[in-house]
Amino acid sequence: MKSNHSLFSHAALQQPTSTTTDDRAQAFRPVQGGNDMQSGEKLLVEAYAAIWLILFALVFVSWRRQKQIDRRIDALEAAVQKARAGAGQGAS
Repeated sequence: MKSNHSLFSHAALQQPTSTTTDDRAQAFRPVQGGNDMQSGEKLLVEAYAAIWLILFALVFVSWRRQKQIDRRIDALEAAVQKARAGAGQGAS
């Protein structure tokens, strides 16, 4: 296993030793020929529309699942009533 000292010295050898200010420039440079700006209002409306669509989809899926649960409960209640009626007749 290599020591940390040799790893750092190896990494330092791979980096260029002389860097100019252009290599490390952090100033804003506009892109030539690009005009891909969008208005903030449009993005806000799109974000709200996406949130509402997701919310409506969630409500719709929940509504459908609730209908399935209600049907299942109705079927189970009918089965319990049938079993009680059968047990009541068998005991007599």
